[in-house]
Amino acid sequence: MILIYAIISLSILAILIRRDFSTIGQMPFRGGWKLGLFVLGLFLLQAVFVIYVSGQNIIQMLLVISSQIVLALLFLLNRHIPGAKLFALGIILNTVVMLANGGWMPITPETYHSIRPERNVELQARAPASKGIMLEQHETNLWFLTDIIPVNYFGHKNALSIGDVLILVGIAQFFFLATPSKDKNEPASRASQVNTSP
Repeated sequence: MILIYAIISLSILAILIRRDFSTIGQMPFRGGWKLGLFVLGLFLLQAVFVIYVSGQNIIQMLLVISSQIVLALLFLLNRHIPGAKLFALGIILNTVVMLANGGWMPITPETYHSIRPERNVELQARAPASKGIMLEQHETNLWFLTDIIPVNYFGHKNALSIGDVLILVGIAQFFFLATPSKDKNEPASRASQVNTSP
């Protein structure tokens, strides 16, 4: 959810500082709309059968991992787009640590309690409405890549991984490098109008 809030906030900020979003539609997108819809479908399935359904069965785990891998491949395919490389690297790091810990993103009881003090989750159980599994630090492989960074975003508490941070930086890079300033474009457009006027 923090990623969604961050995207909304960055969009609002980009609008306030007058970024030109019309250039986004002119970017060459590799993979086509069919691949884009396929990725969207995977994440919708993930939301329906993983995020909002309890349990840790093999189908849920495969759905999570496959959607992560396909999304990373989509961004690598479009690595010419600003922010795509960082986004893909963030997803790859998250996927690696999940594969190293049974297909789920580990979070320590201490970190989870700092963001959800009202909930009690048993060790090796999946936290409600998340892809996180409760593991002690000494039982976690590649602990430094797990959800170790507690954040409070206007009252919405969550924990981020290094991969999540890279994804956020990639999103910010996209918003502010893929969209030029309208203030820079306006003088050029006015000049062209003057030159073409009779």
